Amino acid sequence: MKKRNLHLVAGCLLVLGAFHARADSPPLANKYPHDVGMANDSAVVFTEDFEAGNLKKWDDYDGNPEPGNHLMAEPGPFGLKDNHVVRLRVSSKQRGNIDLVKFLPKGYDRLYARWYVQFEPGFNFDAKNHGSGFHAGSRDHLGQSGDRPVGDDWFSSWIEYTTDTHRFAAYTYYRGMYQDCEDPHGKCWGDQFPAMHGGVYAGKPQHLVRTLPPVVEAGKWYCIEMLMDGGTPTDTGAGANGVLDYWIDGVEIGPWNDLWLRTTSGLKIDVLWLNLFHHDGTHSDEGIMIDNVVIATQRIGDSR
Repeated sequence: MKKRNLHLVAGCLLVLGAFHARADSPPLANKYPHDVGMANDSAVVFTEDFEAGNLKKWDDYDGNPEPGNHLMAEPGPFGLKDNHVVRLRVSSKQRGNIDLVKFLPKGYDRLYARWYVQFEPGFNFDAKNHGSGFHAGSRDHLGQSGDRPVGDDWFSSWIEYTTDTHRFAAYTYYRGMYQDCEDPHGKCWGDQFPAMHGGVYAGKPQHLVRTLPPVVEAGKWYCIEMLMDGGTPTDTGAGANGVLDYWIDGVEIGPWNDLWLRTTSGLKIDVLWLNLFHHDGTHSDEGIMIDNVVIATQRIGDSR
C-alpha cells in the first residue's frame, strides 16, 4: 500500500499499549532465543523471518515489487549464516514510501509488535521521514495526515527518528491529539512521544521524557517493540486510559497511559505497518533492513 499524504518529523519504530493494573507475563524471548519455536506459542499472532523467499505473508495492494522491497542475504540481528532480511529503499530524489502491510482479520484491543531494524551505512538522518507501527481502523486511513481522528475511525502510532536530534520518537495520531494543532482551523498533525523538543511538541507534563530515546546510528541492528492498548472507550477525554509504550533494545521509553484513543469498542488494532517514507528528494539511496517480525498478545522482548 502506497500512501503519499503523510506529514513531518519524527523517529523509527513503535509500541502502543495500555497498562491496566496487571503485570505482564515475562517476555517470550526468555523462552525462545533467536525466536526458535516462538511461532508456535499460543500468544503469537504473526511471525515473519523472511526465509520463505517471498513476501506472500503480507497484504500490500502493490505486491511489494523489486527493487524497493528487496529480499537479500544478510546475517541479521542474530548474526546467523544464510539468514535473509528485507530491505526497503525509496528511489533517490523522490518523495514517497516503500512498505510492508500486515492486515489482521481479527482486531485487538491490546497488542504487541516487535521487529529488528537497521539503517544502512550512508543513510541520511537529516531527511524527513516516517516509520513503522500499529494502526487501528480501516486500512484506507493508513498514512492519513493533517486531521485529528474522531474516535470511531482510526488511530496510529509510528516509531521514527527526529530530524533535529536523530533520536527515536513515536509519531501518533489519535482522538485526543493536541501538540501540533492549528487554531481555529482544526488542522492537526501527529503528537510526539516523548514530547522533547518544545514549541508545538512541548507536551503536557505527563507526556515529557521519562527515558531519553537513543540517537539512531547507521549500520546497527535495533530491537523495536511496541505495545498498543485502545483503553476504555469514552465520549470525552476525561478518564481516558489508552496507552502508548515502546522499547528500544529492551529499554522502556514510556509508558504514556492517559491517551484518548477511541470512542467505541468497535475500533481495534488490526494493521502492522512496516514503512520507510520520505517527504522529498533530499534523502539518501540507502534505506532500512528489517528482520524477525513478531506480533503477539504478550510482551515479546529481544531474542538476541
